[in-house]
Amino acid sequence: MIRGMLKDPYPEVPRFALDALGINTSYYELGTPNGRPLILLHGMSTSADSFRETIHELANEHWLIAPDIPGFGYSETAEPFNFPHLVEWLAAFCEARHLPPVTLVGHSFGGALAVTYAVDYPEQVGKLLLLAPALLASANYPEFVKRIGVGLGLIDLGSAVSQSKLWVRRQIKTPFFAPDRLHASVWDRRLADYELARQSADVLKVMAFHDLRPSLPHLQQEVCLVWGENDRVVPPSDADELTAVLPRSQVHILPECGHAPMLEKQSEFQAIARRFLSSEPDQMGGEK
Repeated sequence: MIRGMLKDPYPEVPRFALDALGINTSYYELGTPNGRPLILLHGMSTSADSFRETIHELANEHWLIAPDIPGFGYSETAEPFNFPHLVEWLAAFCEARHLPPVTLVGHSFGGALAVTYAVDYPEQVGKLLLLAPALLASANYPEFVKRIGVGLGLIDLGSAVSQSKLWVRRQIKTPFFAPDRLHASVWDRRLADYELARQSADVLKVMAFHDLRPSLPHLQQEVCLVWGENDRVVPPSDADELTAVLPRSQVHILPECGHAPMLEKQSEFQAIARRFLSSEPDQMGGEK
């Protein structure tokens, strides 16, 4: 049986909290505090718990820290909610936790935040491991809203539609290729994340007015892109444009996988992560 599929669920990860930029920030932490820590940044309408499996599987080899981005999970909200403020929040978080330079792992919106932080604080970031990063959303924003906003029950950039939990459970499965393969506990966690997500509409606004294209050629770090071949939220075709402008990048496209490779293709993603994180600079090839 594949790890993370229809089997016993993973236990919760130890949760902590600290003040970052005046925002009470909840975060998970596991592993031995040595070397370069991995900061894991989740996507929209989720929380740091979306990396629960990854944290458990990599904790023997790495130091992993996964914060709830402001407005999600158990972290307080942020005002104003924009990329400059979120970047300063992340810098304040790393400073408050007394972290050395980090490696960033970002999923979807978290991938966009990771890239923005790496451009603004290049000396504080080693490698970037990005899962279906929403880096090109502003260019096709109406279609992006249609794919992700309507799919999650967001209308006119307003609040989430008030619906039954049965309806929400159905909606949160739509980004996955084969949701029935995952343990039922995953959906209890995703439902809790959805109910705690207070700034999903603000994410859509941020993506509308923040164009990352001019920043991408300035990335100095190695970048590993991981995409699900069947991603209906952020299309895997984005990978071609990104690898063309990112001079030190590689891409892995995973078959029979939707928008969350760390959940739907756990073993494959973890293997890619281990190789990328342990490789010497520019020594690791990717697969298209």
